[in-house]
Amino acid sequence: MRKLLIAISFFTRIPIKLEDVSAEEFYESMILIPLVGVFIGVVLYGAAQLFSLIHFIQLQALLMVIAYIWLTGGLHLDGFADTTDALFSARDREKMMEIMKDSRLGAFGAIGLILIILTNWMAYTMILPEYSSALLVMPVFGRTMAIMSTCFSTYAPGGGGLGKRFVEMTQLHHFIIYLVLLLGYATLILGLPGLLTAVICLLPALLLMKNLQHKIGGMTGDTIGMTIELNQTFFMVVFAIILINFPAYFNLFSGLI
Repeated sequence: MRKLLIAISFFTRIPIKLEDVSAEEFYESMILIPLVGVFIGVVLYGAAQLFSLIHFIQLQALLMVIAYIWLTGGLHLDGFADTTDALFSARDREKMMEIMKDSRLGAFGAIGLILIILTNWMAYTMILPEYSSALLVMPVFGRTMAIMSTCFSTYAPGGGGLGKRFVEMTQLHHFIIYLVLLLGYATLILGLPGLLTAVICLLPALLLMKNLQHKIGGMTGDTIGMTIELNQTFFMVVFAIILINFPAYFNLFSGLI
């Protein structure tokens, strides 16, 4: 439980005071990131219920985007932007690593942020408020895919920092356990539509991982951030598409919430 609290305090803006946290405890807590996703999902779901009192769906969706960015501190969005800058720079791997380490936001990173935020806003407008339970699963999916990517990748040459320890610690059994839990959780909360969405989204998650390995040579803290943000966006968009095109399917095979 202590390690989970350490992880929540690092990956979110929730202030949790813990004394005498060792470096080893901190590093080991990072492997619990899918469970942090459960916590984030619960907070977002609660926020969605509150915002549902506003009978203006576009505003509800905007407030959800803001709530997510505030809750996570934009941590993974920052990694997404840095990686986007690097990938679209058309440079060699060494130069891309330099770009990701640069704290300045480039044009491609800014464009990427605008697009991913707009995409999430659009997805929110399609699922809120009736299917806000998808918010319980979305952050868990993205963070489980981060476990997959770090499990089957090496750390990119020339990198450093916390991402390196994350990649080194992640083992196959971590991914298997979290994947089984994810599929069960998605089915429990969203029924068969949730399971179908998770299974479908495994393919783009795998393709993203392979592309990052090919272009950058492995994973870094920034690419882990991109992995989380893109994969949870994939999940929301696919879920919304299934919802719109097969509404009867949801009524027949819905989950608990």
